[in-house]
Amino acid sequence: MTRQEFDALFDKAGLPLNEAQKAELFSVYPLLQAMLAKTHPAMPREAEMSVTFNSEVQ
Repeated sequence: MTRQEFDALFDKAGLPLNEAQKAELFSVYPLLQAMLAKTHPAMPREAEMSVTFNSEVQ
């Protein structure tokens, strides 16, 4: 992602960041992307335990 694209994300979100704040966030953006790449993909709704749990004794 280019710096211009990165700045556009914050402008679109309406976050009032100054240039120093944007530069600091842009410098750690690759680390954030690396952490997100290591996370597991979202599970489907049916795989959630709260959906399959039945509290009634049968």
